[in-house]
Amino acid sequence: MMDFGCPQYGFTHQTQITWATKSLNEAVKEYFSTSSGSNRGSSHDSVRLERVFSARNLERIAGIQIEWTTNLADHLRLTDEEDKISIFHYASFLECQLKSSIFPKGLIEETLQTISLLFPPTEKQTKLWFKKHSSTIRLDKNALRRERLKTEDRKIENFRFWRERLVILKQFFDDTEPNTLSQWWYDRRKGVQWYTFWVAVLVLVLTVFFGLIQCIEGALQVYKAFHP
Repeated sequence: MMDFGCPQYGFTHQTQITWATKSLNEAVKEYFSTSSGSNRGSSHDSVRLERVFSARNLERIAGIQIEWTTNLADHLRLTDEEDKISIFHYASFLECQLKSSIFPKGLIEETLQTISLLFPPTEKQTKLWFKKHSSTIRLDKNALRRERLKTEDRKIENFRFWRERLVILKQFFDDTEPNTLSQWWYDRRKGVQWYTFWVAVLVLVLTVFFGLIQCIEGALQVYKAFHP
């Protein structure tokens, strides 16, 4: 499930893999080997992929729109506008390619790891969220049947091919501040800030409520004064 070449007429926003003179095997391996860089050493070792980092929270906390893609080359790609992320959800296809020689060694296993990362199989709310998205587009249910990632499996250094995109996505997620009430409610990454905000909201609501009661009470007193 990948796109090759460029359309002669028209435009596509999907990533195209060049396949001209080389074999299919060489073209695929060259693309993913290049996109993975050279692991770029330990510059990103401080990045932590906590349990809150999931596709569901990317949408409801960071406000990123999920774009389900059939193109593996676009997996985890954040758009230039930083409002959409492409996710390749076809776990069944990946499982069938585990012994394939077309892809670079370790790519398929690592991609399945990213699916486990984005769709925690033990979270009930993630399953409900996934089911909701499945009502508009047919999604691979096997994406939710992967094994739960252990703490040591969530380290960024365990990812080679998708490391750069994961780092970009995680940094964007960490830098995002809530803009709507729903985002404020769901975003509990900063506990003190979350409690402070909702205490302020509660105080404001109570102030308005009691102010309204006083206004009504004052109006009734004025009415009774003129209509004894």
